Amino acid sequence: MQNPTGRFGHRAFVWSLAALLAITPAFAGEEKPAGKPAPPSSAEKSSQAATPEVEESQALNKALEAGPSNPLEVIKNLESYLERYPHSARRERVLRLIYKLAMQSNDPRKAATVAEQLLEINPQDLELLTAVIGLYERQNDSASRQKAIHYGTRFIERAEKMASEKPPASVAPEKWQATVALMRATAYFLRGKVYAGSGDNTRAAADFEKSMEAYPSAQVAEWLGDAASKTGDTDRAIDAYATAFAFPDKSVEPAQRSELRKKLGSAYILKHPTDEGLGDLVLARYDELTRSLESRLAGEERPNSGVRDPTEFALERLDGTHVRLAEFRGKVLVMDFWATWCGPCRLEGKLFERVLEMFRGNPAVTFLAVNVDEDRSSVPDFIRQEEWTAPVVYARGLDGLMGVNALPTVMILDPEGRVAFRQAGLDLGSFVSTLETKVREVLARPGAAGVAATSQ
Repeated sequence: MQNPTGRFGHRAFVWSLAALLAITPAFAGEEKPAGKPAPPSSAEKSSQAATPEVEESQALNKALEAGPSNPLEVIKNLESYLERYPHSARRERVLRLIYKLAMQSNDPRKAATVAEQLLEINPQDLELLTAVIGLYERQNDSASRQKAIHYGTRFIERAEKMASEKPPASVAPEKWQATVALMRATAYFLRGKVYAGSGDNTRAAADFEKSMEAYPSAQVAEWLGDAASKTGDTDRAIDAYATAFAFPDKSVEPAQRSELRKKLGSAYILKHPTDEGLGDLVLARYDELTRSLESRLAGEERPNSGVRDPTEFALERLDGTHVRLAEFRGKVLVMDFWATWCGPCRLEGKLFERVLEMFRGNPAVTFLAVNVDEDRSSVPDFIRQEEWTAPVVYARGLDGLMGVNALPTVMILDPEGRVAFRQAGLDLGSFVSTLETKVREVLARPGAAGVAATSQ
């Protein structure tokens, strides 16, 4: 289920507030070429007397002074600003900036709280509604799950209402039907996941069934199989696992399909003395799905579809194998986002290598050079020429989720997956010392895995 993960439709808002940021890296990063509008110029200086409006503007500028390298501090400052000016005309825009920073910092609790406030202002904002469900689900406590179910039900009600509405005059009926079907499927799937996480597999299975009826997918079929298996409904589990395994979807990775094969085999053996007949079942299901989904799946590829938690992303190595960021949970993860066409990236890559060498013997730290090129053909030769030793992976949308709008960008994720530091642009004179210091600071925090490495 394709979802505009990480961008959340706020690009115009981001640029509108950029004028308030009096922050320019010493070596400005290059903008990613995606047809995006250029950010506004720096904020105009006012020569007016210190009116209440001017004072409020000055307070907002001060709140933003911490800069992109310290998003958590900016969030704290902006919250203080809203406490001081609760009726500010900028309230919604500031809340959206806090939400964006919380998402980029991978702080689901803060992001969910702010998203709720924004939903009070714009109850029909479906992107926020879907986001808040996942944010509360990730917190994994009873109160948060109840909130996730509440918002999941709101989403379902909205999706069902759309299904009964006539399409807008500007939208073709078939496109409208496909959109509504995907929306209904997403709504039931999101609530079903919350039910499954709370152990209510009966309700979860019912929601997954409705999702499959609206818009079948391998992902939802597997969740349905898991829920049915836990309720003892073996026939239902076999049917769902067979659908998930046979689903002609390019985004299902080999490791996932292998795991599905094990689940299907285990469920089948519970019902039958041997696995005889299982192959025929899978082939028949594949043929059925190929016929019914041919037009939908033609040329379709959706890496990391619907993923909102960066630690759940699957990145791709140069050899085509995949690496999941979940493998680095409990460690400090240092990522350098770069592209072959970015001049400063070439320089930062060399400096990134120097910092990597300082921590090479420390298992508590992992370094990744994350490439964002749309055309990957020149990447392997570039790496050979530059003789980088840092593990190189393709972003597969992680740059969009993390709000990487300029290159190079370096960021550090703490052992819980939260963004502890980020810097857009390159300061040649201080990059190595700054990044080394920040890595050691994160390692020194309580609960960080391992001990800080000693410089070589």
